[in-house]
This record gives sequence, C-alpha cells and structure tokens, in this order.
Amino acid sequence: MSVDPYLPYLFVKHTEGWNVDRCTRWMQAVGLPVEFFYPLSGLPFPEPARYAGVVVFGGRWSANDAHAEDWVLPEQRFIERCLHSATPYFGVCLGAQMLAHVCGARVSARDDGAAEVGFHRVLPGPHGRHFLPAPMTVMQWHTEGFELPSGARLTATGELFPNQAFELSERVVGVQFHPEVNPDVLTIWQARHRARKPHDLSDAQRAQHMVDAVRHDAAITGWVDGFLSGWTGRAGYPIHEDISLHA
Repeated sequence: MSVDPYLPYLFVKHTEGWNVDRCTRWMQAVGLPVEFFYPLSGLPFPEPARYAGVVVFGGRWSANDAHAEDWVLPEQRFIERCLHSATPYFGVCLGAQMLAHVCGARVSARDDGAAEVGFHRVLPGPHGRHFLPAPMTVMQWHTEGFELPSGARLTATGELFPNQAFELSERVVGVQFHPEVNPDVLTIWQARHRARKPHDLSDAQRAQHMVDAVRHDAAITGWVDGFLSGWTGRAGYPIHEDISLHA
C-alpha cells in the first residue's frame, strides 16, 4: 500500500478534550500528522481525499439519530464519501456502527436491553487471525451493536455482542470495542459520565474498570501498534509487540 507522507490523517471525535488516547499517541510517536474534526461544532465535513486516512471514534449517540441530531446525516454522508474515494477508514464503536449503517446493515440494541460497559474479552472471528491473533480483553461502552454489512468479513467476536469487528477491506475496518481507551482516557470519560449520570455506575464499578485498564494496558497498546502499523502502511500487517507509547 502506497502512503503519501505529506497527507495528514483525520480524527473525527464527538467530544473534545481527550486527545491522549492510544491512537493519537501512536500517530505522535511515529511522526504522522493528525487533524481533529468535531461534528458537533456544526462546521462542514472536509473532503476525505485530503487525508491519508480517517478515524471516526465513538460517542453516546446512535447511528439511528439522524432525526434527532443534525450532524448525524452529514457524518454518514461523509463516511460514504470516504468509501467512494477509497480513503482508508477505521471506525471505533459509533464509528463502526455508522459504517455498518451506511452500508445497509442494522444497528440496534439487544432484545433484552443488555449493554457492554467495562472490560470484556473479544476473540478472533472466522476471518480474523490476521487482525486479532489471540483473545484480548478490551474496554467496551455501548448499548447498541451492528449487523454485518453485505460482503464484510467478521474479524472479531464476543459473547454479548457477537459482531465485534469487521473488514470491508484491509483499509476499511470497524470495531465495536474501544482500543483507544487507555487509563488516561478512561479517567476523563469516567469524570464526564459521573457528572452526566452520577448513578449509572457505582464507585466500585468505576474502580474495577480502572484496575482492568491498567492490567490490560500493555497488551492493548501492543495490539494498537500492530493494527495501526498495518492500516497506515507503516510496516507489515500486522506487527504485534507489547510496547508502551506513553513515555
């Protein structure tokens, strides 16, 4: 895969103030330029062809919220332009659900209303050994999941939400889980969630989530390094090293 060293990457985030995530730190560590875009600002989405790749992160909204949030439909049209322009795309949680939605797949809650919040185990899917060679315990925070778009390959699976990751190609990938969430990000997210929904999680649950974030930090960081190395064309696909980019 040929990579233009002069084009930046675009990180689409639905809230501000948490650019200490694993993906941002990886880009900084390897010297790749990143621009940030915030759909809730009301600014028009840029053209995907201006970027070497696009990462769309999560948020508390739904891919089905076009009737309620005026930025959702423009974001979905932006994702369609990413696909039409062959711009590499990585969708995380809501970003993956948006990708599935624009490809005609259903995004919905479980019939029993069960949610995944906290650290859960994901396993390689039937077409996922290159993507996830071994099970990994990683942060989840979602109430909805996605069906697989037509032609997608299931690359990771889980217990409550079987569709955990899929590829439309090596360069168009969606994950339900949150590999970008390191302990620094989780601290920020927990503080915001406590202010918004103080009784949604107990102090004991929040404490356990932080214990798990520290316990699994090195393994998840190593996976992110391998995935992004391949997705950006920086190295062979994938590289799996338990390295820390926090320093």
